[in-house]
Amino acid sequence: MKTKTVILIFIGLLVAMTAGSIYLALTTERAQKSVVAVPAPDGKYKAVRLRVSGSKPEPYCVDTIAVYLSIYPDSFAASERNYEVYGGVCPPSGQADALPKIEWIDNNSLRITYAVADPAKPPRLKDKDASLFVDIQWVKAD
Repeated sequence: MKTKTVILIFIGLLVAMTAGSIYLALTTERAQKSVVAVPAPDGKYKAVRLRVSGSKPEPYCVDTIAVYLSIYPDSFAASERNYEVYGGVCPPSGQADALPKIEWIDNNSLRITYAVADPAKPPRLKDKDASLFVDIQWVKAD
């Protein structure tokens, strides 16, 4: 009698987990990803902006910028956080397309113009890339 009860409970939990998985798959939107790569003048490095956004369950938008060697694919920015030099909430809607702006000053110097969307969540900024060969200047947009 006890084994029959245990089996029924197990089957009930399995059905509940399956139903929950199906519900989440149907109600959760997949994130939209946008990747923009800006190569250095000599082509050795590149800065890659990755924007991830979605509207369900709540609207969200996150920008990250990674700097690494040009031989790596652009998708490398999504999987390797060690190369990230900027990470923050997307700027307000009026500036969303233009910021953060990536400009190479020379082969080893990068200028990034950014906006703070939420003062309670300031962006993460690094002054050097992971290789320590690229200097990064930060310009805060008004």
